[in-house]
Amino acid sequence: MNYKLLNRMTAGIVFFISFIQFILTVQPSVSFWDTGEFIAAGYSLQVPHPPGAPLFLLIGRIFSMLPLGLNTALQVNLISVISSALSVLLLYLVAVKLIENYRGKTPQTMFEAIITFLAAAIGALSFSFSDTFWFNGVEAEVYAASTFLFALVVWLMMIWNEKADEIDNEKYVIMIAYVIGLSIGVHLMSVLAIVPVVMTILFRKYVVDEEVSRKSALIFLGHAALLLVVALFMWGKETGSTPPTPEVYKEFDRTFVVTMGVLSVIIMGIFYKVIFNRSSFYIPIIIGGIALFVTYPGVVKLVPGLIVFIGHNDVAIAIVVLIALLSVFGFAMYWSAKNNQPTLNLIFTSMLFVILGFTTYAMVIIRANQQPPMNENDPDTFTELVSYLNREQYGDFPQFKRRFTNEPHQQGVFQNYNSDLDFFWNYQMDHMFNRYLFWNYIGREGWNQDQGVDPKQLFAIPFLLGLFGLFHHYRRDWKMASVFLVMFIFMGYLTAFYQNQQQPQPRERDYFYVGAYFVFSIWIALGVKGLVELIFESIQNISTAKIISYAIILISIIFVPVNMARTNWFTHDRSKNWVPWDYSYNLLQSAAPNAILFTNGDNDTFPLWYLQDVEGVRRDIRVVNLSLLNTDWYIKQLKNTEPYGAKKVSISFTDEQIERLGPAQWQTKKLRLPVSQNVIEDFRKQGIDKYGMLDSNVVNNGYLEFTMEGPLRFGEVRAVRVQDIMIKDIVEQNKWQRPIYFAVTTPEDSQIGLNDYTIMEGIAQRLVPFKRKAIEEFVNAEVMRKQLLEENPDFSKTYQPGFKFRGLNDRNIFFDESHQRLSQNYRTAFLRLALHYLYNEKNNEMTLKILDEMERKIPSEVFEMPFSLMFNLSSIYNTVGGTKQYQQLAKKLEKTAWQMIENNPRDVQGFFNPYRILIQIYDEQGRYDKVVEVFERLKTVFPDDAGIESELQRYRSMMQNRTPQNSDTAK
Repeated sequence: MNYKLLNRMTAGIVFFISFIQFILTVQPSVSFWDTGEFIAAGYSLQVPHPPGAPLFLLIGRIFSMLPLGLNTALQVNLISVISSALSVLLLYLVAVKLIENYRGKTPQTMFEAIITFLAAAIGALSFSFSDTFWFNGVEAEVYAASTFLFALVVWLMMIWNEKADEIDNEKYVIMIAYVIGLSIGVHLMSVLAIVPVVMTILFRKYVVDEEVSRKSALIFLGHAALLLVVALFMWGKETGSTPPTPEVYKEFDRTFVVTMGVLSVIIMGIFYKVIFNRSSFYIPIIIGGIALFVTYPGVVKLVPGLIVFIGHNDVAIAIVVLIALLSVFGFAMYWSAKNNQPTLNLIFTSMLFVILGFTTYAMVIIRANQQPPMNENDPDTFTELVSYLNREQYGDFPQFKRRFTNEPHQQGVFQNYNSDLDFFWNYQMDHMFNRYLFWNYIGREGWNQDQGVDPKQLFAIPFLLGLFGLFHHYRRDWKMASVFLVMFIFMGYLTAFYQNQQQPQPRERDYFYVGAYFVFSIWIALGVKGLVELIFESIQNISTAKIISYAIILISIIFVPVNMARTNWFTHDRSKNWVPWDYSYNLLQSAAPNAILFTNGDNDTFPLWYLQDVEGVRRDIRVVNLSLLNTDWYIKQLKNTEPYGAKKVSISFTDEQIERLGPAQWQTKKLRLPVSQNVIEDFRKQGIDKYGMLDSNVVNNGYLEFTMEGPLRFGEVRAVRVQDIMIKDIVEQNKWQRPIYFAVTTPEDSQIGLNDYTIMEGIAQRLVPFKRKAIEEFVNAEVMRKQLLEENPDFSKTYQPGFKFRGLNDRNIFFDESHQRLSQNYRTAFLRLALHYLYNEKNNEMTLKILDEMERKIPSEVFEMPFSLMFNLSSIYNTVGGTKQYQQLAKKLEKTAWQMIENNPRDVQGFFNPYRILIQIYDEQGRYDKVVEVFERLKTVFPDDAGIESELQRYRSMMQNRTPQNSDTAK
């Protein structure tokens, strides 16, 4: 049989399996996090968050226009489906090339060909079914497309390595440069592939002598080891339990870079002289000096700064600079070709093609000048474009100082770790990379943030195969093994080092390291192949060796791709998951027409943008994201633009004043918000007065009074953020002309003290001039009843109460932590409405109906119910006569509480401690023998507590004087 045909057939099967996997599990519409932003940005070619992804958006625009008859989000999701399947195909081809690189291009026998192709297929499919890659492959995020471009670079690198002796081999290097330039318009992952590509070129063309090659490796390893020792020494000295000032960590960066730079120059010079016996000591000094200059803090911004200085707000001058830059490259290419300098010619040509690929960023500045509805950072000048590319919106952070955060919620990085070295290894390397690698190839413990590794999932077989593959690769081809080991380090550990993440993170960050997983799956392929080769080295009988080899292949198929697919399918199948779409729709429909809706984070903002921009739902609402409200460009857009005809947000500050806004010292003070009689009457017509009350200031003085505190603390000093200043100004300038809402995800300290004046209408709180009554739920019962009980079978682009709850009661759909957390807001809404009917209207029948409807739409078997909520719910059922429901919840509470006691017998703190819950349940049921059992358990933990002994005797007496009820209920 033709080996090439067999190879292609195997590659086609691998691609087909992967494509079917992703198409069957793809998200049917928008999902949480950044996908809503990217889909909306691609649909209308808008400007998303820095540094943008213009190439991805251009491709997204094309996919959104395809006549497939699918919803726009699904069509853009197909980019990731196709990109992922192509990445798996390329991994297969790369694995085959690596085996051919040390075994020979043409297999000697059909058996060897089959083993090679099956081993490569196992490695490729291990990548396809891996946890992180699969997650990225079914939604419209940049990581799947970025992985494809990275895989394409690696494959082109292998093709060049194979054809390096051909006359036109440079075309592959130039293509690599162009793909890297293009990839910048998606994600920076492929840029890190430059070093492995250069290593491959050096090994293949310039360092062909084996002895010199090994000496080169010795230089690299010795250099890296010494610098690592210096780094660990410096980090080990960096202790302390308080965050440093920016000046301190910047000075640390300077010291670190200078130390490393000087050592690099000295080390390179010594090795260059001693090992290679060269007298040209100035060469490493020049190279090291350039490296030191480029990496010195602040110098990396010199070139962009120069462009800004020359072309400041002047497009014509900037274009001249660009033309001049391209002319320089053109002349360099001409000169190098004329003077027979092929290496220089290739370098300059490659740099030119990188720039050509990078030109997709022209879209950013072009569209920013056209002021689309989504125009983050407003990079309409070259000055702002540089700021956009440098991600200045997210602030400055050091590269070498490990612990630097000043965020209040991240201060544990100083209290919980002894030094920068301790933090660097245990959190940044082990927790934020090793754990993710183990998730993919050993097994994932669960989907709550920061959960660990579970070997019972994959039995660590893929991981062990990968380690053996790395070892085997070094045995057979140490040069290419070194290339891929460096690639793995760059894509994994170096990336984690560069990101310098502080603890905790808003979510898991495993998606950053897919390039490292790509390499590891290649090692799995090499590991399977290596085991077969080991069998043939150890067993002389060919027939026996073949039988064992086929058994190894079969076992590897079962325990790697098949087991990975079995383990991950349920948790990665999003084919029926409409929760993000519905949640966003429900949040928009919680707000009355022409409302201003304050939102808190990505998941209550980006999917809303998608619905407004792409599907035209509730475009009358101005969504105001509180995080972005700290930036001047966003405030100015709210003030000056009218996207889709939505009204401007009234703001008193001028544009110049907005640009000067910043956090400010703030003393807690009482503020007044004017309320006219007409405003009161308008709200009375809406029936709001039935649910709240007018306080004396509103009645007597025509204003409501609230206390605004500074949410930021610096010792004894309080301060407010820009977002707090702007919320205050927007509320004041609105003058009750438009409805103002806070999403229920908005924390209380972001509502500037207006909490008592917000009434719940769905999953948003509306600002009203009425105050909540003591011990009563402040909900708009009429609106809430329509939202929760009158589900809309279709959807409306205009205001129409009636939530959608698709799939929340389906056990066959997996809901991760984000889905679970956000969907609890529905339960909160149901519960608050039920409490309103229970206490405000004394309507037990309606209370029971609402609670039953909540369980029907959001069953506890699908969405785990918090222990405290379960107890509150059981108490309400018991109060309104829902005996059956009460008994069911009581059994669950009883089981959970006893388990909590077994896990932590001293857990007696708080209202919802398990001992108190058990005592109340058993007391309500008249099961005094069980109450006695609880107190006896308490007495063993706290033997000297007189109160426990007193209660124990009281319940023993009650047990003797009364027959217990419900005696058939067992623990």
